[in-house]
Amino acid sequence: MTPEDVAPSGYDEEERYFHEKEAEQLKQMREKLDATRKQRATDQAKEIHWMKCPKCGADMSEIELEGIMVDKCVGCEGLFFDRGELELMLVNKKALGPLRKLFS
Repeated sequence: MTPEDVAPSGYDEEERYFHEKEAEQLKQMREKLDATRKQRATDQAKEIHWMKCPKCGADMSEIELEGIMVDKCVGCEGLFFDRGELELMLVNKKALGPLRKLFS
């Protein structure tokens, strides 16, 4: 083998090809593992906080209020609106008067 037959990294062409393939496979496996770990962490965080009252930490349940599904704490009985729910209630003709005055 002459020096011209050796790739710059010290590998011959065949070895370099397989080395690059293995490196690419390893990179893909790492990316997949990182994505799986990130998703698992997100799922765990959601499970811990899902339908928990931000005020007292008790469980919450969904109730219908003026045709809108809102979250109600079983502990402190606080009402919590998801994005857009309050606006829907305020647009609704049956909306509670005091709420409309507060947010107008």
